[in-house]
Amino acid sequence: MLYSVIYTSFPTIAVGILDKDLSRRTLLNYPPLYGPGQREECYNSKLFWVTMMDTVWQSIAVYFIPLAAYWKTDVDGSGLGDLWTIAIVIAVNLHLAMDVIRWNWVIHLVIWGSIIATIICVIIIDAIPILPGYWAIFHTWEKGSFWFCLIACPIAAILPRFVVKICSQHFCPSDIQIAREAEKYETWNGWGGREIEMSQISNPSSNTMR
Repeated sequence: MLYSVIYTSFPTIAVGILDKDLSRRTLLNYPPLYGPGQREECYNSKLFWVTMMDTVWQSIAVYFIPLAAYWKTDVDGSGLGDLWTIAIVIAVNLHLAMDVIRWNWVIHLVIWGSIIATIICVIIIDAIPILPGYWAIFHTWEKGSFWFCLIACPIAAILPRFVVKICSQHFCPSDIQIAREAEKYETWNGWGGREIEMSQISNPSSNTMR
């Protein structure tokens, strides 16, 4: 319950509420920026299945890297479970951080605080003698392989998405990404009112007739 409510849900909810692609002024000045939503460029069946494949890859990376590192060792399921829990929460929150556009103190608090809360909860639970896995995390992090896996799992999990994100934004940026960079470097006023070339919005009625 803690995993689904605190470690991942709160950061996602906070980013969904507080983050935004563009400012109100930019959207009012350039209505065609609403076009990607009308053209279903931000969410469609293709992106859905690509996201599903990325999710499978992240699961494989986080699961099998520690499993291979601790294969035929004295580390039991409790120690591996602690490592998996911390690694997946770090990966999920780093994944979310990659998509944040406008950072503020609340977003910083919920993303990085979620990771810290996970570690604290694991330590507290493993310090209770009557619970299974007593002192497991303390035995596990004494070895260098724990810290290697803790770094390697999130990197391996989000690296493909990071590379695709950087390449797509560099070689084929969308209208929103171009406008976002213009806002970032405050170049709107320097354009002197020149028009921005954007993708044309197709007429929904013409698509229906086809």
